[in-house]
Amino acid sequence: MEFTTLTNKKITIKLVSNSAELAQAVADLQQYQELALDLEFDQNRYTYGFNLCLVQVTAGNGLCYIIDPFGIEDLQLFFNLLQDAAITKIIHHANNDILLLDKMGCRIKNVLDTDVAAKILNYERSSLATVLKEEFNIEIDKSQQSSNWNKRPLTEQQLQYAAIDVVYLHQVKAKLVEEITRSGRLHWLEEEDSLLENLRYTESENPHLRLRNASRLTYYSQYILKALYQFREALGKSMNKPAPFVIPNDALVELATDPDIDIHEWLNHTRGIHGRLKSPVNEQKLISAINKAKKDAAANNISSDYPVNQFRRPFRTAETEKRKEELTQVQTEIVKTYGEFAGRLIINQSLINDYSYTGQLRCTKIYATQIVLEVADKLDINLPPPTIAAQQKE
Repeated sequence: MEFTTLTNKKITIKLVSNSAELAQAVADLQQYQELALDLEFDQNRYTYGFNLCLVQVTAGNGLCYIIDPFGIEDLQLFFNLLQDAAITKIIHHANNDILLLDKMGCRIKNVLDTDVAAKILNYERSSLATVLKEEFNIEIDKSQQSSNWNKRPLTEQQLQYAAIDVVYLHQVKAKLVEEITRSGRLHWLEEEDSLLENLRYTESENPHLRLRNASRLTYYSQYILKALYQFREALGKSMNKPAPFVIPNDALVELATDPDIDIHEWLNHTRGIHGRLKSPVNEQKLISAINKAKKDAAANNISSDYPVNQFRRPFRTAETEKRKEELTQVQTEIVKTYGEFAGRLIINQSLINDYSYTGQLRCTKIYATQIVLEVADKLDINLPPPTIAAQQKE
């Protein structure tokens, strides 16, 4: 890198780009009880897959470490720090960060999410920029938000932007937690953060069926689509390009519906096909993949029937409508009491619809379950015992 340390009026930014520097940073950071953390990553935007590009971490002492994982062979020393339950990790909107860390083998502990804290306080917009503006009258530059974090060397502007995402988090956390404590909702935040820590990264079992219109294909076409999807993924990985940049999703589904088409013509007359796929070698690989899929489909007697729509809603009845109306009344009262955006943490339309059709009250949060039951009792609405939250209490 051209520089290792940057200083402005508020912070010193120290770039960590090798294992020795990482060890020094971890030795410093592990002395503190609270760390502010953020990750920059690429999720099939510029490169293939879900990949870590940068880590920003500060103890709130004016020094921000920016860890460049590209030059560090093993991040386990840093992961050990994140897995230390004695140290609070302040993160704003932690979901994707937690999922990526889990994908990399790190089970982060003791998370405090300031985005969730803002929602509990009924923020209509809970972005870090909004919270900083409303609580501290601080405006931050987000011009680098869509930056390509895969490129090296990093620019000074990128490093400054990355640091801004963490250097205010200690202040934000202190202010929001104070307000939450005063409101009597601290246990909400503790439970929400605990649920976040339990997020686990998983690959979809049938990702090809998530493509638009894939569910409308015949079983045979879906079988071909699965093979095409796997071919595209392998090629995207080898090229380090997001798979839809190799073959667009709609083109992949189109090819699955007519796998007997002239592939050479299709490749050269379909918009969005990556140029490298049009090479004779890759064209032949695609033809081979299609031929194998068709042969396997025949060998396995794959039907050309259309599948029954598994996502069709159950029929509405007087009973389902009654349950929906009752829980909607509960939701309305909760919104009146706690606010629209905090209310969404307690009860949402998905919960209402599920209860309407199944008759089961599946509240996944203990605090939310208690509020729903208390409000229902106040409105003289008889709800069944919750099925999931009851198990949590055990």
